[in-house]
Amino acid sequence: MPDPTQQTLTVRFAKPEDEAGWRLLWGAYCKFYRVEVPEAVTAETWRRCLDPRFPALRLLVADSQGPEGWGLVGFATLLEHPGTWSIESVGYLEDLFVAEAARKRGAGSALISACAAIAQKAGWRRLSWRTQADNAAARSLYDRMAKQTDWVVYDWPLKESS
Repeated sequence: MPDPTQQTLTVRFAKPEDEAGWRLLWGAYCKFYRVEVPEAVTAETWRRCLDPRFPALRLLVADSQGPEGWGLVGFATLLEHPGTWSIESVGYLEDLFVAEAARKRGAGSALISACAAIAQKAGWRRLSWRTQADNAAARSLYDRMAKQTDWVVYDWPLKESS
């Protein structure tokens, strides 16, 4: 693996040529959360993230380049939606993942900071996200960057994934 001290990390919006790298990361992300996302859903997620007709959905990637280059090492999926407790929009960081070999090198915080910068520039009221209670590695980062709330999250699946 390349020397991480010689790498340059850039967070940017995903481009069509990032698909293969994103798919590798997406697969690792799904494996981490022990979910199987059908290929049709993965393909549609990628399509929507790059489709200008879905401006509320943004996909950012962490691109690490250097003498030997790593390529994409992480991604964040950001959703903007209207709020009911404010006039301003709010943001939801739905997916955040950094490849295991690239963790603890700043990609996760860079992705979150980029999402926050987008939110601030657009005038959003807040940015929120969630993770599993036992995801200690992620929570150690999140605890440094944001305030944990006391809200409990419930999910009611209305239909099976397609």
